[in-house]
Amino acid sequence: MIVSATPGLIDAMVSAARASSALAGVTVYDGPGISDDPGDFLMIGVDDPDEHRRTHAAEASQTWANRTDRDESGDITCAAVSSNGDADQKAARDAVYAMARGLADLCRPPNDPSFGVAGVLWTSYGTQSFLSQAQDSRGAGAQLIFTIHYRARL
Repeated sequence: MIVSATPGLIDAMVSAARASSALAGVTVYDGPGISDDPGDFLMIGVDDPDEHRRTHAAEASQTWANRTDRDESGDITCAAVSSNGDADQKAARDAVYAMARGLADLCRPPNDPSFGVAGVLWTSYGTQSFLSQAQDSRGAGAQLIFTIHYRARL
């Protein structure tokens, strides 16, 4: 009996994102990633890509479904980060939304919305996102914090 679907779902999301052709060229991290290089980065289980010690990865709640099973509802927080060496703010912004779309598409058929994790009933792009943009001497950057929502029967 598993205590939560969260750890298995994070593992499966990282694997699926790394294998996805929609995310080709994107570096996918399980948790925070450390890089000062320009490029596109997707961090699964991260709410603040600038914090490398501890980040808010996910939250979940459970209720009893019956005498033996529990229903779990949760959100896995993700960070899409893009930086380029020029001042192209639109390119950075478009890149973070493309990464979010790539992960969101993995939650829909023809893909497996459960990511193959036992007990997970479905996943979907969450209901909130937060966009930050920056310009400095190194170029333009953008980051999008968003969630993937899920339901599971444990």
